[in-house]
Amino acid sequence: MSADLLTPDTVTIEAVRDVYEAAYLEVTLDEEKKQIKIREEVLARAFLSESKERLQLVAYYGIKEDAQRVDRLELVNRINENYVMIRAGIDDDGDLWFDYCVLLKGGVTKKAIVQATRVFLMLVPRAVNECDEESIVD
Repeated sequence: MSADLLTPDTVTIEAVRDVYEAAYLEVTLDEEKKQIKIREEVLARAFLSESKERLQLVAYYGIKEDAQRVDRLELVNRINENYVMIRAGIDDDGDLWFDYCVLLKGGVTKKAIVQATRVFLMLVPRAVNECDEESIVD
């Protein structure tokens, strides 16, 4: 199997960090939480699923405290309707989250991981800017 492929059998969070660093992404590894902090236009995190079959990307945005629940849910619905490559939701604290999965089963190239991550980092702020009609995102 090519050294450029990451699979559930070969991937580690350290290997993902190395891939990001080689692509000049600004990252730090939180060894305790086993996740990578990515600091680009948006602050995001990357972590492996327990089975190591998925690399999960997540980003969070605060929402103004006085924003109504219906406005929060309408924002999420607009984002999910217009941006099918990423998923948005509201967490228990009422904040906005985004996620995206890179499937590793069968192998994925390091280049594909970087490209998927860059697309996620580009789409998240764009989705907020285009879909936050009520200006509820902090």
